[in-house]
Amino acid sequence: MRRVAAALVLALLAGCARAPRADRRESTTCTHLQSERAVRGLAICEDVWICARPPGSPYDRVGLRRLTPCNGGPGPIVLYLPGMHMNGEVPISDARYDIRLYLAQAGLTVWALDWRTHAVAPDVGQDGLAAVAGWTADQFVGDASWALRFVDGADPGPLFVMGFSYGAQVAYRLASDSDLPVAGLVILDGNAGGGRSTPEGGSVIDVAGSRLPWPDRAQLLDAAAQGQKGAGDRLAEVLWSAAPFGGNGGLSAARDGITDIRVAARLLRSYDRWWPRAVLDTGTAKPRSKPLPVLAFASGNMGADWVDRVKSSAKAFGGERAAIRELPHHGHVDVLIAEDAAHQVYEPTRTWLAAQSGAR
Repeated sequence: MRRVAAALVLALLAGCARAPRADRRESTTCTHLQSERAVRGLAICEDVWICARPPGSPYDRVGLRRLTPCNGGPGPIVLYLPGMHMNGEVPISDARYDIRLYLAQAGLTVWALDWRTHAVAPDVGQDGLAAVAGWTADQFVGDASWALRFVDGADPGPLFVMGFSYGAQVAYRLASDSDLPVAGLVILDGNAGGGRSTPEGGSVIDVAGSRLPWPDRAQLLDAAAQGQKGAGDRLAEVLWSAAPFGGNGGLSAARDGITDIRVAARLLRSYDRWWPRAVLDTGTAKPRSKPLPVLAFASGNMGADWVDRVKSSAKAFGGERAAIRELPHHGHVDVLIAEDAAHQVYEPTRTWLAAQSGAR
């Protein structure tokens, strides 16, 4: 997408492992880039496909990103669906703070989807904003369904869908379709439909909001990411009190040391600015007749009602065997990047995936 690093382009000449031949199952146009990164001394091959989607405007593009050990990995296959305003890029190169890198260096193949919003620049004109406003929940679910089939055609093996927040809603939608190859779900602080408030405004949501306009947001995040104490303290307070997440650390408890504020700043800096309000209403997904394996994590700082929604969705799709872990002192994004995320979230996920797929 627009922020694909120059290194990825240069790496077309690098000796990365041959990319898989994907069965896309529909006519589409994709650009393919390759690169290689080192994670804890292990060479990880990274492939990126940027693909056109209907109806075909310059903004109707999605990205698929694949991380896998360059020497091959025996583990299951995971498709990660990011949350609202998020994308599939890897903004933090430390496996302690990115579940995809953690799983890839452990031998799994992890894919991630860039929503269409990643093709829209922060300073886009009215034509771009009109395109964003016109996107629907069915289109985003359709993009995720297409991505799932793309992955299934590229990599053999049990295919699990992992979704964070909004991505969890879409993951449940995919799981409700018995024609799709979903072996199980990893739910990172999300449910099967709705459950939290969203910022007020028009048909297009600005991630910056009115409290911290886009230029001020970027400046604060850059300063906090660089370790400037005053900026870090201010950002931690902004995250703690975020109203759409109920305040009281609902978005992040970095103020209390749960998450390194520098890591939080780097993650938030990678967010896409614009988001279509219409896609938030994905409806409530209906479970299949036969339960699927489900592992779910819930952030306690979002409140008891939220935790109950996460749990009830996991049980609806996974039955009584659904595995549910509550993180009582964590906010929403802390589930992804807390100081103890590798211990509390990443490793339990790896162990669960290995058990479900029969791998060691």
